[in-house]
Amino acid sequence: MMLLDLLIDIVINIYTSLGYGTKEHKIESKMEKIKSEHPQAYVIYRQNQSLFETDVEISKKILDLDVKNKMVVNNIVNEIYTHFRITA
Repeated sequence: MMLLDLLIDIVINIYTSLGYGTKEHKIESKMEKIKSEHPQAYVIYRQNQSLFETDVEISKKILDLDVKNKMVVNNIVNEIYTHFRITA
């Protein structure tokens, strides 16, 4: 039993040390998914990646984003453009 707990702990540590399952990875994954329809939003994300990951408001909106709902995605992208004062 102790060996199983140790093995599970090692797997979890490797998984998180590689960055999977972290807030940053989830944000990057969602931005990657909307990149094809909104490349400018992805460019803004890459240029301001630390802000997207540390700003509570922006990161929460991205983490809660349903990438399959185009209307919601468009609203978030418009908010990103507004936040960074860029016209679409």
